[in-house]
Amino acid sequence: MGKRRTKVVESSLPQFAPEPISPERINLGAMLSEKKPPLQRFLLWLIGDTPLICHAWSHKAKLEMLRKQVGATASGKEKRDPEQDFIDSLYEMSVGVYGFPITAVKKAILSCAHKDRGVAKTDVMAALQLDAEIVKTRPALADANCDMPLVRIYGSDPVMREDMVRIGAGARRTANLAYRAQFTTWAMRVTGGFNPLILQSHQVIFLTRTAGTAIGIGDWRNEKAGWAGAFHIGDLNEQTQWEKFIAGNGPLPQPAPMSEAAE
Repeated sequence: MGKRRTKVVESSLPQFAPEPISPERINLGAMLSEKKPPLQRFLLWLIGDTPLICHAWSHKAKLEMLRKQVGATASGKEKRDPEQDFIDSLYEMSVGVYGFPITAVKKAILSCAHKDRGVAKTDVMAALQLDAEIVKTRPALADANCDMPLVRIYGSDPVMREDMVRIGAGARRTANLAYRAQFTTWAMRVTGGFNPLILQSHQVIFLTRTAGTAIGIGDWRNEKAGWAGAFHIGDLNEQTQWEKFIAGNGPLPQPAPMSEAAE
């Protein structure tokens, strides 16, 4: 015999009346506490252990990409200008002043965060803020706004670097020469803040230290099987040297050997 089905009588179910909707608006701003959310401010110097290689998108490269996407007629290929490639690879903040995307620094820190290490990546992303100067760059589309958050690079003047690189994919992968800017001696004065209810200062230090050796920033960094863009957090003595240098009261600090910087 088949199973008997129990018929649920609708009237037997509990009935809930909807809550009345107030015609008045609730002022959420008036419900906030007078105290702002906690934010622990900090300052640190990121000091390069290996050269920093820059590779900003040039206006020419962005314009070519836009032309392909809108189906514009391709123009004849221009002759290569290594000197222009070198200049275009720099993130210029003003004449003779160069920076680097602060997003690269935060991305390196985020890459070291993991819940198994006791610091979830989502927590770091939400709780850590890094300051930057918003700099306008030349967009491919003339009327578009193209801003970039940069932190200034202090150190030696940029020099041209030549590297053999592979471009393309599969059978179309070919060898090419890349001309980019390199800062041999460099440092960045980074400021920001973190929510102490989510992150602790020792966790920020641990993640930043690990990012400097395991990840790095810029082209050919350790994360990309390279060696460039490694850094460490400067101690009080190093901070003083760099502060004097940028104030014009001291020589350019020289980086310690990698073996000493790692200790």
